[in-house]
Amino acid sequence: AVAYSAYDIRLHAIRDYGRVIHEFDPWFNFRATQYLADNGWSKFFKWFDYMSWYPLGRPIGTTIYPGMQITAVAIWRGLKATGL
Repeated sequence: AVAYSAYDIRLHAIRDYGRVIHEFDPWFNFRATQYLADNGWSKFFKWFDYMSWYPLGRPIGTTIYPGMQITAVAIWRGLKATGL
């Protein structure tokens, strides 16, 4: 019963909106974190991502809540600074 409920919840967006990847896309979150780490804060908020929301693209600075990306980069830099 629990496994079915978990599966059913996961399919909610597909049933309602179709087979489109929405905001919880792990590949986008990875690329956004990598872009922030490589290019810095200023360029990150001016970044227009042509690989998202195809074929239109996505202005990242006005369409993202960057908490996860900022936290991931801070942890990565902290670990890098300690030599881990």
